[in-house]
Amino acid sequence: MSPHPKPSPSTASGSEALLRSSGLRVTRAAQTVLDLLEHAPQPLTHDDVVAAYTGATGAPPDRVTIYRVLDRLVEAGLCDRRVGADRINRFARHVEAASGNIFECDQCHKVLALPSDPELPKVMSRLGRELRKQGIDTRHTALTLHGTCGDCRG
Repeated sequence: MSPHPKPSPSTASGSEALLRSSGLRVTRAAQTVLDLLEHAPQPLTHDDVVAAYTGATGAPPDRVTIYRVLDRLVEAGLCDRRVGADRINRFARHVEAASGNIFECDQCHKVLALPSDPELPKVMSRLGRELRKQGIDTRHTALTLHGTCGDCRG
């Protein structure tokens, strides 16, 4: 599947509503980027977003505008920014994990929510106590597992 998805016209009102409900300005760039991220089979780099935007609209966007839109979407919680092992930022629609924990494929960078496990909060609490003993105060804990997804393992 192409890493450069095309937004479908039926999603325009959905992206507009999401942007409005998040307090963001509704612009063509913001709607297009949000739609592209919504339909992307894997997280996209800035360059991927620019290329997909050009493919979807027929005109290349201003690269700085795309950076700003991505930053606003991250700040609003509509998308996630992840830095891969290759130190490249990738963007994807926010993954809502009931457990707050995710899996990220190191090859295609797909992000999946991990299932809840009743033992995990206890483990995370123990880790937090150990860190506090070292003078470290954590505000938020989340687990990200890295590996290879079934699609990439083939």
